[in-house]
Amino acid sequence: MNITQSQGVVKNTLGTETAPHLKGKMTTQLIMGCVIFALLPALCVQVYYFGYGIIWQFLICEITALICETIVALLRHRKLSIAVGDLSATVTALILAFTLPPLLQCYYTVAATVFAIIVVKSVFGGLGHNIFNPAMAGFIFIVISCPAAMSNSWIVPAPAAYTQATMSATEKVIFEKADPVNLRNLVEGLNLSENSHEDDNDLSISSIVDSFSGATYLENIKSARKTSTLDLLPGHDFSLGNYKAYVALAVAYTIGGLILFAFKIIILRMVVVFFAAFALFQWVLNHYFPGNFMPLEDGLLFGGTMIAAFFIITDPVTNAGTSRGRIYFSIFVAFLIVILRAFGSYSDAVAFAVLLGNACAPLIDVLTSRRPYGVGYIKGGFQ
Repeated sequence: MNITQSQGVVKNTLGTETAPHLKGKMTTQLIMGCVIFALLPALCVQVYYFGYGIIWQFLICEITALICETIVALLRHRKLSIAVGDLSATVTALILAFTLPPLLQCYYTVAATVFAIIVVKSVFGGLGHNIFNPAMAGFIFIVISCPAAMSNSWIVPAPAAYTQATMSATEKVIFEKADPVNLRNLVEGLNLSENSHEDDNDLSISSIVDSFSGATYLENIKSARKTSTLDLLPGHDFSLGNYKAYVALAVAYTIGGLILFAFKIIILRMVVVFFAAFALFQWVLNHYFPGNFMPLEDGLLFGGTMIAAFFIITDPVTNAGTSRGRIYFSIFVAFLIVILRAFGSYSDAVAFAVLLGNACAPLIDVLTSRRPYGVGYIKGGFQ
């Protein structure tokens, strides 16, 4: 309340500040900073098993995102310190870098980032108003527009891949259009040395399995799941060679998720419900239709399931707004991931499932909205 004095009379006048009048300690900038910090373990794992390509992808995404945010801020006559300083563009750039192939050429990365920041985020009103997750939308935009460029830019993970996929080696592929085949072969050669202790029979089996491994595993099994022969493919051991990368990434994402939960940034029940629903759908469908659906451990570790659980579906802007709605949203996205992976045309359906969930979030809010006070409280009461 403000106190003013007019003609010797003291008056109390109500203030005119806009809501919220009670402000929490967690600012947008601090929340985004915690998300970036929580993704650092996964970034280290990515560099170790996939090389330094992700660093270049993040730098390209970050610079492009900041330029886009600056242009939008100038057009809207907003302060640059607010538009750029909230770190939301950095979070979008980092998550987008995790989803893009490590050796994707720079102009594709720029196009994906521009679409994510300008079209998906800014056109809808900026942070807090966007309907769809910008990083997922940018990934889908480039996947649909340039599928060949995406499929040819992956690296099969290998222990100490950073020793071959160095900053200079990846820079030549990303910026100078060098042939990525030689670099991929050098990285894959590290897996042979890792499995050199196996006997000849095990090594030959490992070589067969390796042809279906790496970041392109879901792409390589596309024909098998469409012909209902997925169960005829050889299995794999996640404790050997390049498969360790997926376990390490799962652990890193889990650590990051626990960090976010410790700071009360994400809702733990959303994550728990998502994993429970995903495990139920994947296990049951794999049990009855093994030719179309992967085993549970493959569904969890391959693709973007883990990062989706902790960092994507928990986005407070694009998920449901009610308590019950968030639970239904998590179940719905988990179901879509399982179904679209089995029958969809694209290898990993996480991004598509998330965007479909984002589109349904307003409807979920309406269906799960709280009962207005006094309406339907007791039989014969207010109607």
